[in-house]
Amino acid sequence: MKSKLESEKTRPSAVGSLRGRKGAREKAALFTGGAKREGYQGSVLSLMDLEIPSRRLLTRSEERSLGQKIQSGFRRLKKLLPETVFGYRRYLQQMAEMHAGSTVSTAWFSLRDRMGDDILSATRQLEMSSRLAPRSPKRAEKAILHGAQILNQYRLDPETRFQWSRQAASNPPEPGPLSQLERPEKALRILKRTVRIMEEARDRLVLPNFRLILKEAFRYQPVGMKRSDLFQEGILGLHRAVFRFDPTRLTRFSTYATYWIRQAIRKALIDRSRLIRVPQAVQEELRNPETHLSKEEVQRVNRIMRETVSISSGDDDDEERRPFDMLGDRGVPVSEKLHTGAIPTAVSHALVSLDAREREVIRRRFGLAGEQVQTLEEIGSSLHLSRERIRQIEAEALKRMARNQNLQEVYDTLEAESTSAD
Repeated sequence: MKSKLESEKTRPSAVGSLRGRKGAREKAALFTGGAKREGYQGSVLSLMDLEIPSRRLLTRSEERSLGQKIQSGFRRLKKLLPETVFGYRRYLQQMAEMHAGSTVSTAWFSLRDRMGDDILSATRQLEMSSRLAPRSPKRAEKAILHGAQILNQYRLDPETRFQWSRQAASNPPEPGPLSQLERPEKALRILKRTVRIMEEARDRLVLPNFRLILKEAFRYQPVGMKRSDLFQEGILGLHRAVFRFDPTRLTRFSTYATYWIRQAIRKALIDRSRLIRVPQAVQEELRNPETHLSKEEVQRVNRIMRETVSISSGDDDDEERRPFDMLGDRGVPVSEKLHTGAIPTAVSHALVSLDAREREVIRRRFGLAGEQVQTLEEIGSSLHLSRERIRQIEAEALKRMARNQNLQEVYDTLEAESTSAD
Protein backbone atom coordinates (compact mmCIF):
# COMPACT_ATOMS: atom_id res chain seq x y z
CA MET A 1 0.00 0.00 0.00
CA LYS A 2 1.34 3.45 -0.89
CA SER A 3 2.28 5.78 1.89
CA LYS A 4 0.52 9.09 2.39
CA LEU A 5 3.48 10.92 0.93
CA GLU A 6 3.45 8.83 -2.25
CA SER A 7 -0.29 9.14 -2.67
CA GLU A 8 -0.06 12.91 -2.21
CA LYS A 9 2.61 13.19 -4.91
CA THR A 10 0.58 11.15 -7.39
CA ARG A 11 -2.70 12.93 -6.70
CA PRO A 12 -3.97 14.81 -9.81
CA SER A 13 -4.03 18.60 -9.64
CA ALA A 14 -6.62 21.05 -10.99
CA VAL A 15 -3.90 22.97 -12.77
CA GLY A 16 -2.14 19.95 -14.28
CA SER A 17 0.58 17.62 -13.12
CA LEU A 18 3.70 19.21 -11.70
CA ARG A 19 5.85 16.52 -13.29
CA GLY A 20 7.55 17.54 -16.51
CA ARG A 21 7.45 21.25 -15.68
CA LYS A 22 10.21 23.62 -14.77
CA GLY A 23 11.16 23.32 -11.11
CA ALA A 24 9.13 20.14 -10.60
CA ARG A 25 11.52 18.70 -8.04
CA GLU A 26 11.51 21.86 -6.01
CA LYS A 27 7.71 21.95 -5.97
CA ALA A 28 7.22 18.25 -5.28
CA ALA A 29 9.58 18.45 -2.31
CA LEU A 30 7.09 20.72 -0.58
CA PHE A 31 4.45 18.02 -0.26
CA THR A 32 4.53 16.26 3.08
CA GLY A 33 2.02 13.84 4.52
CA GLY A 34 1.10 12.17 7.74
CA ALA A 35 0.79 15.38 9.72
CA LYS A 36 -1.97 15.31 12.29
CA ARG A 37 -3.55 18.49 13.57
CA GLU A 38 -6.22 18.88 16.16
CA GLY A 39 -9.54 19.25 14.36
CA TYR A 40 -7.94 18.80 10.92
CA GLN A 41 -7.63 15.66 8.84
CA GLY A 42 -5.52 15.94 5.71
CA SER A 43 -2.07 16.59 4.33
CA VAL A 44 0.12 19.62 4.97
CA LEU A 45 2.05 21.62 2.38
CA SER A 46 5.28 22.97 3.84
CA LEU A 47 6.71 26.25 2.56
CA MET A 48 9.86 27.24 4.45
CA ASP A 49 8.58 28.26 7.88
CA LEU A 50 4.90 27.83 6.96
CA GLU A 51 2.79 24.71 7.31
CA ILE A 52 -0.14 24.98 4.96
CA PRO A 53 -3.18 22.70 5.32
CA SER A 54 -4.33 21.06 2.10
CA ARG A 55 -7.45 19.12 1.26
CA ARG A 56 -8.61 17.06 -1.68
CA LEU A 57 -9.61 18.84 -4.85
CA LEU A 58 -13.30 19.58 -5.27
CA THR A 59 -15.49 18.39 -8.09
CA ARG A 60 -17.27 20.81 -10.42
CA SER A 61 -20.61 20.25 -8.69
CA GLU A 62 -19.09 20.86 -5.24
CA GLU A 63 -17.51 24.11 -6.39
CA ARG A 64 -20.79 25.24 -7.89
CA SER A 65 -22.74 24.38 -4.73
CA LEU A 66 -20.30 26.28 -2.49
CA GLY A 67 -20.26 29.25 -4.87
CA GLN A 68 -24.04 29.41 -4.81
CA LYS A 69 -24.01 29.44 -0.99
CA ILE A 70 -21.57 32.37 -0.93
CA GLN A 71 -23.44 34.41 -3.55
CA SER A 72 -26.76 33.70 -1.85
CA GLY A 73 -25.21 34.85 1.42
CA PHE A 74 -24.07 38.12 -0.16
CA ARG A 75 -27.57 38.83 -1.41
CA ARG A 76 -28.87 38.27 2.09
CA LEU A 77 -26.16 40.41 3.70
CA LYS A 78 -26.96 43.30 1.35
CA LYS A 79 -30.45 43.51 2.85
CA LEU A 80 -29.61 42.61 6.46
CA LEU A 81 -26.48 44.66 7.14
CA PRO A 82 -28.04 48.19 7.09
CA GLU A 83 -30.98 46.92 9.17
CA THR A 84 -28.66 46.09 12.09
CA VAL A 85 -27.69 48.92 14.42
CA PHE A 86 -23.95 48.31 13.90
CA GLY A 87 -24.27 48.14 10.11
CA TYR A 88 -26.47 51.26 10.02
CA ARG A 89 -23.91 53.29 11.98
CA ARG A 90 -21.02 51.86 9.96
CA TYR A 91 -22.63 53.02 6.72
CA LEU A 92 -23.13 56.51 8.15
CA GLN A 93 -19.52 56.64 9.36
CA GLN A 94 -18.13 55.67 5.94
CA MET A 95 -20.40 58.13 4.15
CA ALA A 96 -19.40 60.95 6.50
CA GLU A 97 -15.69 60.22 5.99
CA MET A 98 -16.05 60.26 2.21
CA HIS A 99 -18.18 63.41 2.30
CA ALA A 100 -15.45 65.10 4.37
CA GLY A 101 -12.78 63.94 1.90
CA SER A 102 -10.83 61.76 4.34
CA THR A 103 -11.52 58.54 2.39
CA VAL A 104 -12.33 57.56 -1.19
CA SER A 105 -14.79 55.01 -2.56
CA THR A 106 -14.93 54.86 -6.35
CA ALA A 107 -18.21 52.92 -6.25
CA TRP A 108 -19.88 55.94 -4.59
CA PHE A 109 -18.60 58.65 -6.94
CA SER A 110 -21.85 58.77 -8.88
CA LEU A 111 -23.76 59.49 -5.63
CA ARG A 112 -21.42 62.09 -4.12
CA ASP A 113 -23.67 65.04 -5.11
CA ARG A 114 -26.55 63.71 -3.02
CA MET A 115 -24.46 62.13 -0.27
CA GLY A 116 -24.83 65.07 2.13
CA ASP A 117 -28.65 64.96 1.94
CA ASP A 118 -28.68 61.17 2.35
CA ILE A 119 -26.47 61.37 5.44
CA LEU A 120 -28.81 63.93 6.95
CA SER A 121 -31.95 61.91 6.12
CA ALA A 122 -30.54 58.60 7.41
CA THR A 123 -29.30 60.26 10.62
CA ARG A 124 -32.75 61.76 11.23
CA GLN A 125 -34.40 58.36 10.75
CA LEU A 126 -32.00 56.82 13.28
CA GLU A 127 -32.67 59.57 15.83
CA MET A 128 -36.42 59.25 15.27
CA SER A 129 -36.22 55.51 15.81
CA SER A 130 -34.37 56.01 19.11
CA ARG A 131 -37.08 58.41 20.34
CA LEU A 132 -39.98 56.20 19.25
CA ALA A 133 -38.54 52.87 20.45
CA PRO A 134 -39.79 53.05 24.12
CA ARG A 135 -43.40 53.98 23.30
CA SER A 136 -43.98 52.86 19.67
CA PRO A 137 -41.68 49.98 18.56
CA LYS A 138 -43.52 49.52 15.25
CA ARG A 139 -43.00 53.12 14.16
CA ALA A 140 -39.38 52.92 15.31
CA GLU A 141 -38.79 49.86 13.14
CA LYS A 142 -40.37 51.62 10.14
CA ALA A 143 -37.95 54.51 10.62
CA ILE A 144 -35.00 52.08 10.70
CA LEU A 145 -36.21 50.37 7.51
CA HIS A 146 -36.68 53.70 5.75
CA GLY A 147 -33.13 54.71 6.62
CA ALA A 148 -31.83 51.28 5.53
CA GLN A 149 -33.40 51.82 2.08
CA ILE A 150 -31.40 55.04 1.74
CA LEU A 151 -28.17 53.32 2.78
CA ASN A 152 -28.73 50.36 0.45
CA GLN A 153 -28.25 52.66 -2.53
CA TYR A 154 -24.54 52.82 -1.61
CA ARG A 155 -22.98 49.62 -2.91
CA LEU A 156 -20.11 47.86 -1.17
CA ASP A 157 -17.49 45.62 -2.70
CA PRO A 158 -17.71 41.98 -1.53
CA GLU A 159 -14.70 42.19 0.84
CA THR A 160 -16.03 45.29 2.62
CA ARG A 161 -19.55 43.90 2.97
CA PHE A 162 -18.26 40.62 4.38
CA GLN A 163 -15.87 42.41 6.76
CA TRP A 164 -18.57 44.72 8.09
CA SER A 165 -20.95 41.77 8.51
CA ARG A 166 -18.34 39.83 10.50
CA GLN A 167 -17.81 42.85 12.74
CA ALA A 168 -21.56 43.21 13.26
CA ALA A 169 -21.82 39.50 14.12
CA SER A 170 -18.90 39.55 16.58
CA ASN A 171 -19.56 42.84 18.38
CA PRO A 172 -21.97 42.80 21.33
CA PRO A 173 -25.29 44.65 20.81
CA GLU A 174 -25.13 48.34 21.64
CA PRO A 175 -27.03 49.26 24.81
CA GLY A 176 -29.91 51.65 24.36
CA PRO A 177 -33.52 51.80 23.19
CA LEU A 178 -32.68 50.39 19.74
CA SER A 179 -31.46 47.11 21.27
CA GLN A 180 -35.06 46.39 22.34
CA LEU A 181 -36.48 46.51 18.81
CA GLU A 182 -37.43 43.14 17.34
CA ARG A 183 -36.58 43.81 13.68
CA PRO A 184 -32.90 44.82 14.14
CA GLU A 185 -32.40 41.96 16.61
CA LYS A 186 -33.87 39.45 14.16
CA ALA A 187 -31.74 40.86 11.31
CA LEU A 188 -28.62 40.48 13.46
CA ARG A 189 -29.49 36.89 14.34
CA ILE A 190 -29.99 35.93 10.68
CA LEU A 191 -26.82 37.84 9.73
CA LYS A 192 -24.74 35.83 12.23
CA ARG A 193 -26.04 32.55 10.82
CA THR A 194 -25.40 33.73 7.25
CA VAL A 195 -21.81 34.78 8.05
CA ARG A 196 -21.14 31.39 9.64
CA ILE A 197 -22.43 29.53 6.56
CA MET A 198 -20.38 31.74 4.24
CA GLU A 199 -17.21 31.23 6.27
CA GLU A 200 -17.61 27.46 6.12
CA ALA A 201 -18.20 27.57 2.35
CA ARG A 202 -15.24 29.93 1.88
CA ASP A 203 -12.88 27.63 3.79
CA ARG A 204 -14.02 24.61 1.80
CA LEU A 205 -13.23 26.48 -1.43
CA VAL A 206 -9.93 28.00 -0.29
CA LEU A 207 -8.11 25.06 1.35
CA PRO A 208 -8.07 22.68 -1.65
CA ASN A 209 -6.68 25.44 -3.89
CA PHE A 210 -3.54 26.34 -1.93
CA ARG A 211 -1.66 24.34 -4.57
CA LEU A 212 -2.56 27.06 -7.10
CA ILE A 213 -0.78 29.65 -4.95
CA LEU A 214 2.34 27.47 -4.67
CA LYS A 215 2.38 26.99 -8.43
CA GLU A 216 2.17 30.73 -9.07
CA ALA A 217 4.62 31.68 -6.29
CA PHE A 218 7.33 29.45 -7.80
CA ARG A 219 6.98 31.04 -11.25
CA TYR A 220 8.81 34.13 -10.06
CA GLN A 221 12.20 34.93 -8.59
CA PRO A 222 11.24 37.58 -6.00
CA VAL A 223 13.72 40.38 -5.35
CA GLY A 224 13.56 41.80 -1.84
CA MET A 225 10.72 39.46 -0.90
CA LYS A 226 10.42 35.96 0.49
CA ARG A 227 8.36 33.33 -1.22
CA SER A 228 6.33 33.05 1.96
CA ASP A 229 5.38 36.72 1.42
CA LEU A 230 4.30 35.90 -2.13
CA PHE A 231 2.21 33.06 -0.74
CA GLN A 232 0.43 35.43 1.64
CA GLU A 233 -0.31 37.79 -1.24
CA GLY A 234 -1.66 34.85 -3.22
CA ILE A 235 -4.03 34.01 -0.37
CA LEU A 236 -5.48 37.53 -0.60
CA GLY A 237 -6.04 37.01 -4.32
CA LEU A 238 -7.66 33.64 -3.66
CA HIS A 239 -10.09 35.22 -1.19
CA ARG A 240 -11.05 37.87 -3.75
CA ALA A 241 -11.77 35.08 -6.22
CA VAL A 242 -13.98 33.28 -3.68
CA PHE A 243 -16.15 36.36 -3.16
CA ARG A 244 -16.47 37.08 -6.89
CA PHE A 245 -16.87 33.54 -8.23
CA ASP A 246 -20.05 33.22 -10.31
CA PRO A 247 -21.15 29.54 -10.36
CA THR A 248 -23.78 30.19 -13.04
CA ARG A 249 -21.08 30.64 -15.71
CA LEU A 250 -20.02 26.98 -15.41
CA THR A 251 -16.33 27.89 -15.02
CA ARG A 252 -14.15 25.84 -12.72
CA PHE A 253 -13.16 27.79 -9.63
CA SER A 254 -9.51 26.78 -10.00
CA THR A 255 -9.44 28.36 -13.48
CA TYR A 256 -11.10 31.55 -12.27
CA ALA A 257 -8.98 31.85 -9.11
CA THR A 258 -5.68 31.52 -10.99
CA TYR A 259 -6.08 34.98 -12.53
CA TRP A 260 -6.81 36.65 -9.16
CA ILE A 261 -3.87 34.89 -7.51
CA ARG A 262 -1.57 35.90 -10.34
CA GLN A 263 -2.80 39.49 -10.19
CA ALA A 264 -2.20 39.72 -6.43
CA ILE A 265 1.32 38.28 -6.69
CA ARG A 266 2.30 40.54 -9.58
CA LYS A 267 0.95 43.61 -7.80
CA ALA A 268 3.03 42.71 -4.74
CA LEU A 269 6.12 42.28 -6.92
CA ILE A 270 5.54 45.66 -8.54
CA ASP A 271 4.91 47.45 -5.23
CA ARG A 272 7.51 45.80 -3.01
CA SER A 273 10.30 44.33 -5.12
CA ARG A 274 12.13 47.64 -5.67
CA LEU A 275 14.12 49.67 -3.17
CA ILE A 276 12.03 52.72 -4.11
CA ARG A 277 8.35 51.91 -4.46
CA VAL A 278 6.59 53.31 -7.51
CA PRO A 279 2.79 53.11 -7.15
CA GLN A 280 1.05 50.91 -9.68
CA ALA A 281 -1.19 53.80 -10.76
CA VAL A 282 1.90 55.84 -11.69
CA GLN A 283 3.32 52.92 -13.67
CA GLU A 284 0.00 52.53 -15.51
CA GLU A 285 0.00 56.26 -16.26
CA LEU A 286 3.56 55.98 -17.53
CA ARG A 287 2.53 53.28 -20.04
CA ASN A 288 -0.51 55.24 -21.17
CA PRO A 289 0.09 56.94 -24.56
CA GLU A 290 -2.21 59.78 -23.43
CA THR A 291 -0.38 60.28 -20.13
CA HIS A 292 -0.79 63.56 -18.27
CA LEU A 293 2.72 63.37 -16.79
CA SER A 294 5.18 65.99 -17.92
CA LYS A 295 8.42 65.09 -19.69
CA GLU A 296 10.41 65.79 -16.51
CA GLU A 297 8.13 63.58 -14.43
CA VAL A 298 8.41 60.72 -16.93
CA GLN A 299 12.20 60.96 -16.86
CA ARG A 300 12.22 61.02 -13.06
CA VAL A 301 10.00 57.91 -12.76
CA ASN A 302 12.08 56.06 -15.36
CA ARG A 303 15.22 56.93 -13.44
CA ILE A 304 13.72 55.55 -10.23
CA MET A 305 12.58 52.35 -11.96
CA ARG A 306 16.00 51.54 -13.39
CA GLU A 307 17.73 48.43 -12.18
CA THR A 308 19.75 48.94 -9.00
CA VAL A 309 23.48 48.39 -9.51
CA SER A 310 25.45 45.68 -7.77
CA ILE A 311 27.14 46.69 -4.50
CA SER A 312 30.07 44.41 -3.81
CA SER A 313 33.33 44.86 -1.91
CA GLY A 314 34.91 41.62 -3.10
CA ASP A 315 35.35 39.34 -6.06
CA ASP A 316 32.48 37.26 -7.39
CA ASP A 317 34.00 34.08 -5.95
CA ASP A 318 34.67 35.61 -2.54
CA GLU A 319 31.32 35.17 -0.79
CA GLU A 320 32.63 36.05 2.66
CA ARG A 321 33.87 39.48 1.53
CA ARG A 322 30.66 40.30 -0.32
CA PRO A 323 28.24 41.95 2.16
CA PHE A 324 25.55 42.80 -0.40
CA ASP A 325 23.91 40.74 -3.09
CA MET A 326 22.76 41.90 -6.49
CA LEU A 327 19.76 44.19 -6.04
CA GLY A 328 18.66 44.45 -9.66
CA ASP A 329 16.02 42.52 -11.55
CA ARG A 330 18.24 39.72 -12.84
CA GLY A 331 16.62 36.41 -13.52
CA VAL A 332 13.19 37.92 -14.23
CA PRO A 333 11.36 35.59 -16.63
CA VAL A 334 10.40 36.87 -20.06
CA SER A 335 6.74 36.29 -19.21
CA GLU A 336 6.99 38.61 -16.19
CA LYS A 337 8.64 41.34 -18.28
CA LEU A 338 5.86 40.99 -20.83
CA HIS A 339 3.12 41.18 -18.19
CA THR A 340 4.62 44.26 -16.52
CA GLY A 341 5.78 46.03 -19.68
CA ALA A 342 4.95 44.98 -23.21
CA ILE A 343 1.41 43.70 -22.67
CA PRO A 344 0.11 46.78 -20.76
CA THR A 345 1.72 49.03 -23.37
CA ALA A 346 0.14 47.08 -26.25
CA VAL A 347 -3.25 47.15 -24.49
CA SER A 348 -2.98 50.91 -24.02
CA HIS A 349 -2.24 51.37 -27.72
CA ALA A 350 -5.14 49.07 -28.63
CA LEU A 351 -7.49 51.15 -26.47
CA VAL A 352 -6.66 54.22 -28.53
CA SER A 353 -8.22 52.55 -31.58
CA LEU A 354 -11.59 52.32 -29.80
CA ASP A 355 -14.17 55.08 -29.57
CA ALA A 356 -14.66 56.94 -26.28
CA ARG A 357 -17.59 54.84 -25.03
CA GLU A 358 -15.95 51.50 -25.84
CA ARG A 359 -12.73 52.65 -24.17
CA GLU A 360 -14.62 53.70 -21.04
CA VAL A 361 -16.45 50.35 -20.82
CA ILE A 362 -13.25 48.31 -21.22
CA ARG A 363 -11.38 50.38 -18.64
CA ARG A 364 -14.12 49.98 -16.06
CA ARG A 365 -14.83 46.32 -16.86
CA PHE A 366 -11.20 45.19 -16.48
CA GLY A 367 -9.89 47.80 -14.03
CA LEU A 368 -7.47 49.52 -16.44
CA ALA A 369 -5.78 52.91 -15.94
CA GLY A 370 -6.46 52.90 -12.20
CA GLU A 371 -10.19 52.15 -12.53
CA GLN A 372 -11.86 49.70 -10.16
CA VAL A 373 -13.28 46.52 -11.71
CA GLN A 374 -17.03 47.02 -12.15
CA THR A 375 -19.91 44.77 -13.10
CA LEU A 376 -22.08 45.24 -16.16
CA GLU A 377 -24.87 46.62 -13.96
CA GLU A 378 -22.57 49.19 -12.33
CA ILE A 379 -21.21 50.39 -15.67
CA GLY A 380 -24.70 50.56 -17.17
CA SER A 381 -25.98 52.56 -14.20
CA SER A 382 -23.14 55.05 -14.55
CA LEU A 383 -23.47 55.41 -18.34
CA HIS A 384 -27.30 55.24 -18.30
CA LEU A 385 -27.40 52.11 -20.48
CA SER A 386 -28.85 48.64 -19.99
CA ARG A 387 -26.76 45.69 -18.84
CA GLU A 388 -27.23 43.95 -22.20
CA ARG A 389 -26.09 47.03 -24.14
CA ILE A 390 -22.92 47.25 -22.01
CA ARG A 391 -22.26 43.56 -22.71
CA GLN A 392 -22.64 44.18 -26.46
CA ILE A 393 -20.27 47.16 -26.36
CA GLU A 394 -17.72 45.10 -24.42
CA ALA A 395 -17.91 42.21 -26.92
CA GLU A 396 -17.50 44.52 -29.91
CA ALA A 397 -14.56 46.33 -28.30
CA LEU A 398 -12.78 43.07 -27.44
CA LYS A 399 -13.15 41.83 -31.02
CA ARG A 400 -11.58 45.02 -32.34
CA MET A 401 -8.74 44.80 -29.81
CA ALA A 402 -8.11 41.15 -30.73
CA ARG A 403 -7.36 42.22 -34.30
CA ASN A 404 -4.68 44.65 -33.10
CA GLN A 405 -1.31 43.62 -34.57
CA ASN A 406 0.77 44.71 -31.57
CA LEU A 407 -1.33 42.67 -29.15
CA GLN A 408 -1.11 39.60 -31.37
CA GLU A 409 2.67 39.84 -31.55
CA VAL A 410 3.05 40.23 -27.77
CA TYR A 411 0.81 37.27 -26.96
CA ASP A 412 2.55 35.13 -29.58
CA THR A 413 5.85 35.89 -27.83
CA LEU A 414 4.34 35.00 -24.45
CA GLU A 415 2.91 31.73 -25.79
CA ALA A 416 6.27 30.81 -27.33
CA GLU A 417 8.08 31.55 -24.05
CA SER A 418 5.57 29.46 -22.05
CA THR A 419 5.94 26.55 -24.50
CA SER A 420 9.72 26.59 -24.27
CA ALA A 421 9.53 26.66 -20.44
CA ASP A 422 7.32 23.56 -20.43
